Amino acid sequence: MKSDSRTTEILEAIMALARLDFSHKIQIHGAGDSIAAIAAGVNMLGEELRENVVSLKEKEQLLKELHHRVKNNMQIIISMLKLQTINEDNERLLALVQDSQNRISAMALVHEMLYSTKDFVFTQLREYIEFLSASLFLSYAPPKHAIVLELEIDRAIYFEIDYMIPLGLIMNEMMSNSLKHAFPGGEGKIKIHAAVDETGWYTITYSDDGKGLPKDFDIAKSESLGTQLIVMLTEQLDGELVVKRDKGLSYSLRFM
Repeated sequence: MKSDSRTTEILEAIMALARLDFSHKIQIHGAGDSIAAIAAGVNMLGEELRENVVSLKEKEQLLKELHHRVKNNMQIIISMLKLQTINEDNERLLALVQDSQNRISAMALVHEMLYSTKDFVFTQLREYIEFLSASLFLSYAPPKHAIVLELEIDRAIYFEIDYMIPLGLIMNEMMSNSLKHAFPGGEGKIKIHAAVDETGWYTITYSDDGKGLPKDFDIAKSESLGTQLIVMLTEQLDGELVVKRDKGLSYSLRFM
């Protein structure tokens, strides 16, 4: 009976550890027998887990605070840019500031979404693009427009921050360009499709059915900052980019 009660006490302690409850300590009755040795081992395991969990929670809090501060600092930069445009009537300067604000917002959005997750590591691609597109449509879409955004993105696709930042900026440039230039009549469709194959390669296809690019356009030689960013960030992802002009414009970005 005594042995059974000691075994039950050990099992209860192990179950408590599984719940991350470290308050349950096993009393060591006697010394030298196997049950006492197991009890001592469970107590030692509990102490080690408690220290590791406390350390992990501290790291999580630091990560959470980091993402929060980065996002806030970026918002401050955006506010400063807005202040610089007060009483400014230079349209080219205003456009440059607006583009810069949206690029910073695209990066800040990653940190904002990571801040709201449990592990502070992964961002869901579809949710990110939904938030990003809402902001860009407010910035660039003409009043009473009829531009439709169609997303074909599995909600199971997530990326770490090292991927999400360049991807977010690439999506920001592509969608900004479409909203500003592709639909002079304020009507059309933007479509984004994302998938991953069995080998781990991701393919993100962005397309619009707008007026397209000039026939002599060469993305590698473009002097547009937005286009240069797309090319540079694709290289940062070690990716491949294919541009097509069939019935509008499409980009196919492939990376692992």
